[in-house]
Amino acid sequence: MEDRILNLPKIPKWWGKRATIIFIVVLSVVLHAWSVWQLPVDYDEPIYLKIASDYADLIKKGDLQGLIRYEDNQEHPALVKIFYSIPYLLFEKNSDPSFYLFAARSISALFGILAVFVVALINPWAGFLLSLHSMTLKYTSQAYLEAVPLFAMVFCVFSMLRSEKHGKWWFYVSAISLGVVAASKYPYLFIVVVLGYIWIQFSEKNIYDALKFIFVSGIVFFILNPSIWVDPVNRILSSIFFHGLYSQSTHVQSNAYAWYQPLVYISTSVQWHPQVFFFFTSDEFVFYVTIFGLYFEIKEKKWSAIWFFVGLLFLFAWPTKWPQYTLILSPVLAIIAGKTLQRGWSWIKPQDDYWNYLEAMLPKPPKITWWIIGIFFFGLFGGKVVYEYQLALARRGWNSYDMTNSPLVSNVINQVNSGRDKEILFATNKGFLIWKGDSESLWGESVTLFDRSNSPIPFDRITAVSYNPNNEIYWLGTDNGVVSYDGFGWEIYNQNSVGCEQCQVNDIAIDSSNIVWVSMNDGIYFYDGAIWKKLTDPNSEITDEVINSVVRQKSRGIDKLWIGTYQGVSVYDFLEKSWEHYIWADNFFGWGGVVEVNILKDGRVIANTSGGGIGIFQDEWTFYKNSNSPLKSNTVNTSIQAMDGSIWFGFGYPTEPGGYLMRLDPENEWHRYAANNSGYLESEPLDLFFDEEGRLWIATNGNGIQTFYRQTKNGGSK
Repeated sequence: MEDRILNLPKIPKWWGKRATIIFIVVLSVVLHAWSVWQLPVDYDEPIYLKIASDYADLIKKGDLQGLIRYEDNQEHPALVKIFYSIPYLLFEKNSDPSFYLFAARSISALFGILAVFVVALINPWAGFLLSLHSMTLKYTSQAYLEAVPLFAMVFCVFSMLRSEKHGKWWFYVSAISLGVVAASKYPYLFIVVVLGYIWIQFSEKNIYDALKFIFVSGIVFFILNPSIWVDPVNRILSSIFFHGLYSQSTHVQSNAYAWYQPLVYISTSVQWHPQVFFFFTSDEFVFYVTIFGLYFEIKEKKWSAIWFFVGLLFLFAWPTKWPQYTLILSPVLAIIAGKTLQRGWSWIKPQDDYWNYLEAMLPKPPKITWWIIGIFFFGLFGGKVVYEYQLALARRGWNSYDMTNSPLVSNVINQVNSGRDKEILFATNKGFLIWKGDSESLWGESVTLFDRSNSPIPFDRITAVSYNPNNEIYWLGTDNGVVSYDGFGWEIYNQNSVGCEQCQVNDIAIDSSNIVWVSMNDGIYFYDGAIWKKLTDPNSEITDEVINSVVRQKSRGIDKLWIGTYQGVSVYDFLEKSWEHYIWADNFFGWGGVVEVNILKDGRVIANTSGGGIGIFQDEWTFYKNSNSPLKSNTVNTSIQAMDGSIWFGFGYPTEPGGYLMRLDPENEWHRYAANNSGYLESEPLDLFFDEEGRLWIATNGNGIQTFYRQTKNGGSK
């Protein structure tokens, strides 16, 4: 009877290489499906989906010339984007824009799974490691351009390896696959060097075969890339030159990646999506095992060593250092790591068979021990999977946008508001940003940014933003005064024109009479379209101090100005021409003032305080604090009322970064939104805003924008 190490159960006789590969493919299918569902929208996905939609329209119209001469995204060949146009061709316009996103991602995932399958045919260990590789999983589960050329690259190497012993047919399959690589994404063409090295090792070869190979690849490339059917030489050259120019663009330069950045990417797992890749990922393990195994690959003059070094040098030389480019190396990293594991076991097994030292060194627990451990492990893992699945359901409708996956220019968003024609306005630490969404993305085809480089605004840091639809003027608050923009010209209102001494703007409100109210560090100022004036209470110094927030309540015989100060809330009654001050500074521990005041639909007033919780005024003030309600902190930065009447609040923490959201529903029930029960990432919320569609926008301090929008079955939102 054969003794097994640690008395482990025997592998069933029917479990062979075929069963192993099936297991790897099934694992890859499951992980890709999860990633397709859970990964947030990434920066380039809306771009490729827009192009795919345009391609579909041109194909439906039979406009071949339009397809050939399509100019957008000419830096990359057309094939993958044509694949992504298939859902638009097969299905009529869907009311849910995410339908086409997930359809395109599914196409990408299919080719990612096929790549894992081919690598598993080369080496099962390699296929297993690649299926768990987070960088590969990410970019072959999103509507990016990586999955198709990745599969074609791996398959052309696999076919070339088979061609020496299994006939010329595989040789030309490799040539066809190389043509697919070229028609998908140009950087993957570096694999030509690896194919050439493999071909040189063949015992029988001639130059005519190589020329035929190049000819077949070129024909396939030409056929599958309509963008070069007219003037191919100039089109290809313009694509090549584009990448050099793009590397000097502001978008690339702002990231300031070092030349060795690709080495960082291939040696670490994806850090950006911990809620997606909650399971073991193989990136670090694969990298370090590969480094160990490279010695043997070099010693044996293997093609995999050529692939690794040529690919790495290419990544160092390529001017843009985006993480998705490292997928040109991920298959060979898995292959070298898999061969190293196999080589290690092939060395250890005969040594142990001869010396029997493992049996002497390791214990031999009874087999029931392994059954207990296995049941415990699978129970624990099963519980984790169920928990993550339930959390995934809770994350539905939540999205996060920052500088890495959207056109945001800063991750500090001080305020968000609406503009003209469904515009979304952002007051950021690096300028005034305007998005105008379409069916493909929240920012649309173009984004408008105003900063000191292209406008007369005095500071890049925009503290507040508002828009007056009556005269179509944008109003911006800065650290030194107010700026207005009518779409054509700018007006700067600073110390000289406003009369302020400490001119930092904290809030801007525009009332129904088109009067602009501005809260500054030395009081309240208002502009009637002609001159600036200051509103003060002659009997109190409060109105000459820092004003955090201002809002005018004008309805049903009420005309009041509500003002948030460091002392509390001050109210000016326009009808009575009188002031009233609610002083709370000495009533709360850790008091930091009233940071925002809002008016609800039913006339109630909300005062969000730093240290005193939430004050709600209806004839008298009622306070919600962590002592009488389920709040974790009394630092309330912002609030807004939803269409259904519920009130959303954004909370920070007094002594640590981060924050959370709470919702008070019409039945006075509290609901908390944090990372463990929703898609909110617990960044500190600075402002909340609802757009026309009912989508909640959360401006955060350091993590960009988060949105929440969940459609109901009848097409509404909740």
